[in-house]
Formats: sequence, C-alpha cells, structure tokens
Amino acid sequence: MTPSRLRQCGALTARLAIGLTIGFLLHYLLYRLSLPVQPFIYVAF
Repeated sequence: MTPSRLRQCGALTARLAIGLTIGFLLHYLLYRLSLPVQPFIYVAF
C-alpha cells in the first residue's frame, strides 16, 4: 500500500469509529431520557 492509500484507509477507519461512538452515545442518551425518573410502580401509588 502506498502512504497516501494507507492514510486514506486510516482516516476512513477513524471516521467510522467516531461515528459509531457518537451514535452509541446519542442512542444511550435518548434511552436514558425516555425512562421515567422514578420507577413506574411508585408513580401508581
């Protein structure tokens, strides 16, 4: 592999890793925000 091709492959891998990390964090944040603050059993009483 030429250095430019290796750099291009490294940049693609880095962007993929960053994208997956951001996607995971956003998904987890939305999941946590959708949960009720108190457990549902306590809200009923």
